[in-house]
Amino acid sequence: AERLREELSRPGYRCDVISIGANTDPYQPVERDFKITRGILGVCAEFNQPVGIVTKNAMVERDIDILAPMARKKLVNVFISCNNLDHDLARRLEPRCSAPSRRLQAMRRLSEAGVPVGVIVAPVIPFLTDHQIEPVLEAAWEQGARQAGYILMRLPWEVKDLFKDWLERHYPLKAKHVMSRV
Repeated sequence: AERLREELSRPGYRCDVISIGANTDPYQPVERDFKITRGILGVCAEFNQPVGIVTKNAMVERDIDILAPMARKKLVNVFISCNNLDHDLARRLEPRCSAPSRRLQAMRRLSEAGVPVGVIVAPVIPFLTDHQIEPVLEAAWEQGARQAGYILMRLPWEVKDLFKDWLERHYPLKAKHVMSRV
């Protein structure tokens, strides 16, 4: 947060939206203790710095006290990633992330607080989560999400074997079918 404060205080700083969570979820379990994201959001609010947040975790609700005033100034958008509504699949696919029902609840709480919220259906995995696109979009709309996007699964060569092993362990009857499409 202090480094961000220094950057935003530079005389030549040109304001543009800062994306939080594009590569790494800003609300991982360690955030409960370190509050790095919360500190960054506090600085952004102080400087009227616009931000876009992407997360898979309902912990974003913790920061509604910062996000709601930013939203009134049109300085924030929050996208919550949710690729299915099946609790068991979500637990296997994204351990340590909030369950789909909690993600939807977070959408509702953000929306009720006036924070613009959207859903990202990601990753869309052929024959595993692709049939969930419409139900996720409908559920997200019901909870106040007014923007949506999707991302097809991209499987970097370096992790393809890891994904294939995971698939064969958890969904052996679908593994070959999924991999043929990927």
